Parts: sequence; structure tokens; C-alpha cells
Amino acid sequence: MLSCTSRSLPHLTRIALTLAAAFALAGCESMSVSECKVADWYRVGLADGAKGESDRRIADYTEDCGKAGITPNAALFRQGWNAGIVQFCTAANGWREGVQGHSGKSSVCLGQAGYPAFARYFEAGLQVHRTQEQMRRNNDEANRLQGRLDASKSDDEKKALREDLRHLDREQARLRNQLAQQQMLGP
Repeated sequence: MLSCTSRSLPHLTRIALTLAAAFALAGCESMSVSECKVADWYRVGLADGAKGESDRRIADYTEDCGKAGITPNAALFRQGWNAGIVQFCTAANGWREGVQGHSGKSSVCLGQAGYPAFARYFEAGLQVHRTQEQMRRNNDEANRLQGRLDASKSDDEKKALREDLRHLDREQARLRNQLAQQQMLGP
């Protein structure tokens, strides 16, 4: 049985913090040493392009694999990425990325053949995302106001809170209609 004395606790805390930091840093690696050794750089580029990753990701691979003395084949990576990004820069992916609020993905398609459709649907999806976020904020506010109403003892305060809740309810109805119209703009 492990006994934690006041002297061993700080030591255990340091060990736990060190392990947590090591795991966090390991998660920052773009590729492990064993992956670097067997990487098919065309396929890596293809997969990254198809996921909408930046072509600048090769710099991360170069840094991480360089620690093991391995130099990625940037030309093969770029060929694969060029093929993969075509798969990503579509109207459907633009819509999906926008609805999910992934605003950082929009620039990766700039200059690609599919950019106009991607950008149009990305922006439409982003409007859906913003409307949904506003609806969530309104729900949170309604819950907060309802809690205040339930706890209130003052008739005047209850009246004001009910009016605020009615206003939020009307706003939610407007946003639901707006959301339905926005969702019809999807591909």
C-alpha cells in the first residue's frame, strides 16, 4: 500500500506534473520518429490536403523528423497535397467547415480551382454557425433569468424578468426562422 506523507506528496506532484507536460508536448509532434522512418510523403501530403491542412505543414514534419535525422521529401509531399486539396476545396466541405465554425480553414483553398464554391458555401455555413451560437447564448440567458425569476420575491422584479424572458422567446423564434432560411442555402 502506498502511503503519502507530507514529504512525499510534493515529490509525487512533481512527477505527475512532469508526466503531464511530457504527454502534452508529445501531442504537439506532427509525426513520430517511427512514422517519419516509413512515411510515404506523397500519401502524407494527399491526406493533409484532403483534410484541408496547410501545405506549410511540411515545415512541421521537417522539424520533427529532422530530430531523428530524417528529411521529408518536400516535392512528393507537395504533389500529394496538390491532389488532396482539390478533394477538400468543395462546396460541401466549405459548408461543413463554416457550420462548424472552423474559420481558419477558409484560407487554405485560396487560389485553388474550387475556391469560389468553397468560399461561398463556407460563408453561408458560417452564418448558420453564428446564428446557432446566438441561440445558445440566448438559451443560457433565458436559464439565468428563469433562475432569478424563481428566486425573486419582488412582484416588480418578477414582472421585469417575465418581460425579458418574453423578449428572448421572440428573439429565439426570429432566430429559428433565420436559421431555417440559412440552412436552405447549403449545397
